[in-house]
Amino acid sequence: MLIPREKPHLEGLNSYYLHLEKFIEHLQGDIGSGALYCVSSNLEMLIFFNGEEILSSMLKEKGSNVSQVPSFEIVRSRFYSGSFAIKVFYLDQNAIYYWAQMPLFQRAKATLRSTEIPLPDLIFRLRMKQFSGFIEVQLTKKPEGGVLFFHEGDRIGGSYSWGKGGMSTLDEDYNTLLSKVQSSEGIFTFGSFAPKENS
Repeated sequence: MLIPREKPHLEGLNSYYLHLEKFIEHLQGDIGSGALYCVSSNLEMLIFFNGEEILSSMLKEKGSNVSQVPSFEIVRSRFYSGSFAIKVFYLDQNAIYYWAQMPLFQRAKATLRSTEIPLPDLIFRLRMKQFSGFIEVQLTKKPEGGVLFFHEGDRIGGSYSWGKGGMSTLDEDYNTLLSKVQSSEGIFTFGSFAPKENS
C-alpha cells in the first residue's frame, strides 16, 4: 500500500472507538479532504474523501495485491469486523483526486541505493524510458523521505515527510530531497502504474 509521506493529521486512533461514517463526516468538516489509513495484522485499507463524498477506497490483504473496492459497503463491513490502527492524512485539492484516482501499480522487487546510482541519474534514465509510476525514497539514517510521481518520464510532483498536502510540485521540496539523499544514503524502491484499459 502506498500512503502519503507527510506527517499525519491524526494518528494513534483505534477503530474500536470509532463509528466510521460519523468519523468521516467529522473529518470532512474539519480538514475537507484527505485519506483514512486503517491497518490491522492482515489487512490495510485506504479511504479517500473530499468535503462532499467518499471518492474511492483501496484494500490490501496480507500476501496479496492492492485492489480498488467497488462499494463502500465492503469497506464498512471489513472495518467493523476487525481492529485497526488508524491514521488520517490531509490531502489538499491539488492532491486528493490524484491519490484517489491513482492507477493500480506493480512494485519492482529490486531496490537501489544512492551509492549505486545518484537520484538525478536515476530520474534521467526514467525520463528516457518514459516511466509512469513512482519512486519511494527512504533515507537510511533518518525517518525521512518522499515519493516522487512520474507521468511518461516527467516528474509531476511528490509527497514529502516535511511537506503538507500530499502532492507538492515545488522544485524547492524536490531539491531538499536531493540534498538529504546526498548527505545521507537513500534507498529507492519503484512502482509502475498499470496501463489504463481503453474503454
